[in-house]
Amino acid sequence: MRCLNMTNLQLEVLLLLTFSCCGLLAGDTPIIGVLSQGIYYNQKLDPKYHSYIAASYVKYLESAGARVVPVFIEKPLSYYEKVIKYTNGILLPGGAVTFSSTDGYTSAGQIIYDLAIELNNKGDYYPIWGTCLGMELLPYVASKGKDFLSKCSAKKIAQPLHFTANFKSSKIFSRAPDEIVTILKLKNVTYNNHERCYTEESFKLNKMDDFIVLSTNEDSNGFKFISSFESKKYPFYGVQFHPEKNNFEFKIGNNVPHSSEAIKMSQYFANFFVEESKRNNHSYPDWESEMGALIYNFSPQFTGLNHSDFLQMYLFERDEYGSNEIF
Repeated sequence: MRCLNMTNLQLEVLLLLTFSCCGLLAGDTPIIGVLSQGIYYNQKLDPKYHSYIAASYVKYLESAGARVVPVFIEKPLSYYEKVIKYTNGILLPGGAVTFSSTDGYTSAGQIIYDLAIELNNKGDYYPIWGTCLGMELLPYVASKGKDFLSKCSAKKIAQPLHFTANFKSSKIFSRAPDEIVTILKLKNVTYNNHERCYTEESFKLNKMDDFIVLSTNEDSNGFKFISSFESKKYPFYGVQFHPEKNNFEFKIGNNVPHSSEAIKMSQYFANFFVEESKRNNHSYPDWESEMGALIYNFSPQFTGLNHSDFLQMYLFERDEYGSNEIF
């Protein structure tokens, strides 16, 4: 076999031509979209900002080897079609919007869910991860807008998980090392901060047969709620707790656990989803559009002194992202 002898300059030119032609294939460099959401009333932010992404979600995915693209709300269908076509997965983050509001989080989530279903039905493996509000959104969009969440009181509390009998046969937990399972079973590491939740009874009544309940918890009043689930048919996963906060949110008074066990737990979930995103070959059409889409084009702002649970946020102005056709 003959070996090609190339100078460093020749190799750099070849790589540049390759990237400019077709961008990077997913492989070990997946790109995951994170859905933005509208600014809510009590965040005490400059009114010029229209939407945001908490920086902890970005760091969480990056810590497992992914890159991140912000996915903007209130965009046309064609925009979300390109988002799905070019990215390797989507994370639906937690937040405080309501599904009945005019905020574009819900409508964008519905479009993304429907497009992901269509892709997976064609054999194109495309995962979705929902955290807290994002988890709550998945059954809502699966039922085409039926809201069957219950009121609960799980504000700023950390708990172990109460696994269901079949959790170990699930996609998300079958790969978990014994150490991670033990931590999740025994330690107060999963951080909850929500006022609405799903119950096993509501899943049965509303025929959420595609979602397998993997764990439950109880709120401050002993009310039992679903804390994790996954789809039987699709690579869709939901957790009511916040694994991204253990590593990256340190605001005093929030009671987020930062023990070594909590950090290991957080990293396991990040690693799991990023590995899932490597199972398709979606990529940007060229190097320039890929670089233009990444969240590196925006700077996170320190918001720890505002009325916000997030130390850092990516803040987007309506005109800024509305006119920036990054795809």
